[in-house]
Amino acid sequence: MKHAVIDLGSNTIHLLVLGFEDGNVTKIMSEKDTTGLAGYINDGVLSMDGIMKACEVLNNFKRLAIDFVELSDIHLFATASIRNVKNRDEAVGIIVKETSLIPDILDGEEEGRLGFIGAKMSVECDNGILIDIGGASTELVAFTDGKITDVASMPVGSLSLYMRHVGETMPTPDEKENIERTVDEHLSKIGWADGKTIKHMVGIGGTMRAVQKLVRVFFDADGKNGFDAVLIKDLMKLLRDRDTRVYDKIYNTIPARMQTIFPGMIVLRQTIKRFGCETVTVSRSGIRDGYFWSKVLKKDE
Repeated sequence: MKHAVIDLGSNTIHLLVLGFEDGNVTKIMSEKDTTGLAGYINDGVLSMDGIMKACEVLNNFKRLAIDFVELSDIHLFATASIRNVKNRDEAVGIIVKETSLIPDILDGEEEGRLGFIGAKMSVECDNGILIDIGGASTELVAFTDGKITDVASMPVGSLSLYMRHVGETMPTPDEKENIERTVDEHLSKIGWADGKTIKHMVGIGGTMRAVQKLVRVFFDADGKNGFDAVLIKDLMKLLRDRDTRVYDKIYNTIPARMQTIFPGMIVLRQTIKRFGCETVTVSRSGIRDGYFWSKVLKKDE
């Protein structure tokens, strides 16, 4: 059986085609479009241009998946890109009409749970905290002995922070401080985080994979899946110097995330400070894999 899973995110829209046979999951195709839906939100309303842009990408992905393989079904889910907008019902109605796809709108807790299930498919998740820095939200999942203990979703992400606080490509010192304050305010609202020290962090999603690429490029850190958390502080120091040679290297490494990577790293750095994390592991799999396993195949965690 072959299934398509489409992740309608605030920064990117992803298509993943997977096969399942004899208990094994196989990735057949993966495509993404950096749509930047969070940039189409004004005063909490997703504009018609943004909705139609999403529909265009979704229809392109539908055709691509159907032309490429014989599918059993197509599943669409959405996160903060749709759940947090004031005109959510209107946006969903137009998407259904234009694409014939019915989006499954995940709440923050479910998004975190599915991300954790996906992460466990490629890295060990015994004791620690999972972070998923999206375009418009960040999910945190604390886990002990491989089981979820606490979940939180913060309404801040790499693209929404960039749109709200940054005037040019990289934030100025004042803009950086504003982003830090915003992130710290939301971290302070997580009751279960008070006084909790968690030494190990697991990261999923595009921002975390981009950060791992930069760590490898700038510090020759060639760990299999992770790095020392202190390197995030060192990386941010390089960015703070506003050296054009550094910016050029970043652009050559992660061109699609040039504008959003610094706000994303601020979220990461402030979370590391909050919990006292010492090591970071980045998972190759994440929410789309977790969604496929839990909601398409309906398997237990």
